[in-house]
Amino acid sequence: MKKIACIIVLSLCLTAFLGIFQTAFAVEFLSGEELFVEDAINDDAYMGGGVITVESDVAGDLYLGGGSITINGNIEGDLVVGAGQIVVNGNVKDDVRAAGGSVFVNGNVGDDLIVTGGQFNLGSEALVGGSLILGTGYANILGTINEDIKGGGGKIVLGGTVYRDIEVEVGENISLTKDARINGNLVYSSLVEGKFDETQVGGFIEFNKQKPEKDFGGQIENFFTRWYLLFELVHYASLMLIALVLVLLIPAGILGINKITKTHPWKSLGLGFVISVCTIAAMIILAITIIGLPLAGILLGALIISWCIAKVYAAAFIGSLLIKPKKMTKMKLFGITALGGFILMVIGIVPFIGWLIVLLAVMMAFGALVWYKKDLYHKLDLQKLD
Repeated sequence: MKKIACIIVLSLCLTAFLGIFQTAFAVEFLSGEELFVEDAINDDAYMGGGVITVESDVAGDLYLGGGSITINGNIEGDLVVGAGQIVVNGNVKDDVRAAGGSVFVNGNVGDDLIVTGGQFNLGSEALVGGSLILGTGYANILGTINEDIKGGGGKIVLGGTVYRDIEVEVGENISLTKDARINGNLVYSSLVEGKFDETQVGGFIEFNKQKPEKDFGGQIENFFTRWYLLFELVHYASLMLIALVLVLLIPAGILGINKITKTHPWKSLGLGFVISVCTIAAMIILAITIIGLPLAGILLGALIISWCIAKVYAAAFIGSLLIKPKKMTKMKLFGITALGGFILMVIGIVPFIGWLIVLLAVMMAFGALVWYKKDLYHKLDLQKLD
C-alpha cells in the first residue's frame, strides 16, 4: 500500500505539470543543443538549449534558458533570460530580467532592466526607459537610464547619463568617467569614499561608510550556527528519505535521468528553467482570479515537490560522476545518491555562489526528469498502438 500511495502522489504531481507543458507548447516552445531562430514569432515564446541565437522578432514575451544566448531580434513584450553568457543586441519594448555569468545589453529597453550576475555591460547606444536594478560583481554602464539606478555590486563604472537618482551599495567603489552625468542625487555606501567631479552630479552626493567586515574566523563562526547546521542536517535527512523511496520504487528511472543529464546537460538545464518559469507564470495568472486560486496553490505544491524530487536526481547525478561501479545495485545507487546529496549540502552553505550552483544542478535534473517522462509516455503510446 505504501508503494501504491507513493506512485499515486508522484503521478498526481506529474499530471499537474503536464497541463502547464501543454500550455507552453501551445504558444511557442523551442529547444535544442544549438538553436538558431530566424522565423518571426507571433506570440509568446519559450526556448531552452546549449547555444541559442535569436535573429527573429518576437511579438510577445520571450523566456530563455541555456549556456550561451544571443538575441538580435526585437521583443514586443518582456524578456526573461538565464544563461552563462547573455548578449542582447535587439530592442525590448517592456522589461528585461537577466541572470547570468556575463550580461551584455546593447539594445534599448522600454521599461525596467533587472540584472544579476558576475559581469554586466550596458552599451553606449543603449537606452533604458525605466530604472536599472543591479546585483552584479562588476557593472560598466555606458548607456542612458531614464529613471534611477538602484542595487549594488562589487564595482560600478558609470560612463553614461542617469536622469534621476543613483542609490547603490558597492563592495569596492563607484567611479564616473568624464562622459558620465547624473541629473539627480548620488547616494552610495562603500568602505572608501570616492572622488567625484561635483559638476557631473545635478543633485547632492551622499556617502555612507560601510563597517569593515569582521575577520574571516569570526564570519565562519557566525555563519555556521547550531540552528543552521541543524536545519541543513534535517533537510539532508529528508532528501535521503525521498531518495530511498525512489531507489526502491524506480531505480531504472534514476539511471535513465542520469543518462539524459550526462548526454544533454545544457538542453536539460534550459528545459528545466523554462518549465519552471512557465509554471510560476501560470500560478500568478491563476492567483489573480478567485476561481483559479485553489489551482494555483495546487500547482505551487506540485512545483515544490517536483523540485525536491529533482534535487534527489541531481544528487544521484553528482554522485555518479565520482563513483562508477561495474555492477549497479539498489544499495550502491542509494550510496551514490547519498554522497551526491552531501556534496550538494556542502556546496549550498558556501556564501554567495553556493545557492546558485545548487539551483543550476536542480534545474538541470528537473529538465532531464521532464525529458525522461516525455520519452516514457511516448513509448507507452507506441505500445498501445501495437
